[in-house]
Amino acid sequence: MTSASGDDTSTEPASATEEAGTRAGDCQTSGPTSSGLWSRAFVVLCVLSFLAGVAAAPYQSLLPVYVEADLQRLPLFTAYLRAIALVLGGVFAVIGGRMCDLLGLKATLLIGLAGSVLTGLVFHNTQVLTLTALVLVIGAAQGPLSTAGQSYLIAAAGPARLGLGGALYFLSGTLGNSIGSFMTGLVKDDWAFSELGSVMMVTVGIVVVLGILLLPATQGQPRAADGKRQRMALWSSYRPLLRQRNVHLLIGLRLSITTFWGMASLILPLLIFRASGSAATTAFYASVSLAFAAGGQLLTGLVRDRFGRKAPLLVSAIGIVVSALFLSVSTDSVPLLFVFGTALTTTAWAVSTLVPVLIAEVATAAEKNRLVGLGHFVWSAAMVTGSLLGGWLVQIDPAIPFTLGAGSAAIGTMCAWQLCRRLKQTMATG
Repeated sequence: MTSASGDDTSTEPASATEEAGTRAGDCQTSGPTSSGLWSRAFVVLCVLSFLAGVAAAPYQSLLPVYVEADLQRLPLFTAYLRAIALVLGGVFAVIGGRMCDLLGLKATLLIGLAGSVLTGLVFHNTQVLTLTALVLVIGAAQGPLSTAGQSYLIAAAGPARLGLGGALYFLSGTLGNSIGSFMTGLVKDDWAFSELGSVMMVTVGIVVVLGILLLPATQGQPRAADGKRQRMALWSSYRPLLRQRNVHLLIGLRLSITTFWGMASLILPLLIFRASGSAATTAFYASVSLAFAAGGQLLTGLVRDRFGRKAPLLVSAIGIVVSALFLSVSTDSVPLLFVFGTALTTTAWAVSTLVPVLIAEVATAAEKNRLVGLGHFVWSAAMVTGSLLGGWLVQIDPAIPFTLGAGSAAIGTMCAWQLCRRLKQTMATG
């Protein structure tokens, strides 16, 4: 497996990867000096993602328990903390895109990681204002972290292997979180939350140090051509992106499908619990669906790298629509919820795997970091909106979220088809 070599048997993918490579070659922000799945940059990035997932696992899995058991507060307080973190992460992802331009990918990534140290402090505090302030900073740090991580992924994996590279990068964080959750379960009965928090802070600190030592250096462009220091200038930096038709289609794809996923990820465990009456069945569903989704991500990445982005993207998007329609008439059947819920999770994750590929092909080299930030902002807004809609609509009729979701995903599928068609025309004429 070489740094950026594609398959000689591919036809459309060769043009796609050549185009993406052309876009990545003259980036304003210098990326890693070599690319590929065995490059130092990509391997270190995945290792850091894995270790960060391990460190963050107690915060993600035990925050609701901490709020209820130690703080004696309702689950609504947990929802409040997670909502503000999600919103801040989206807002600061936009800022993070510009930070990547000015400071470079490595510096922006390390700033985001450094902010994650505060997740451990959450388990040391019980005051509402202090917790809110900590979560605000954690959410703000997640924006640059996500943006720089995905931008680094695009540069480090290389255009020919970005499909599989994206799957491996996302799965490294998921695997780390899974192992971290398992390790937390082994020690939690003997450890207080404050002790967990201390270990989390030390672990994230180690991740930051490893990032400083091992990540290949990148440089931004803090100064303009005339030597003057560039300003953040968010509106003038993002305005050219917001005028592009391909960007509109990518945003439409991301917004429509993620809004539905926000609804579905909230209500599917609830519906399975209602239909089965068993929390263990709900947990088993989560395990099965995530296992299939992980396999689906790897398969999607491999198919994209060999045959191009169009087939796996459209098949996955159509799969979301079909799954939603079947779920709308299966809300009281445990077996059908299992089957089509797992199908929905697998296809939704597959589409997510291809987002970095689309960003690499839609954006010019100078715009790539900002489009990653804009995409994460849209994702955050869609997840918040979907969660709120799902929690409201499921109380009216459990079928309504899936019926609306099928329509929303159909819009996303049309956006995906139009985007693929336009990208093919651009390559044919360019």
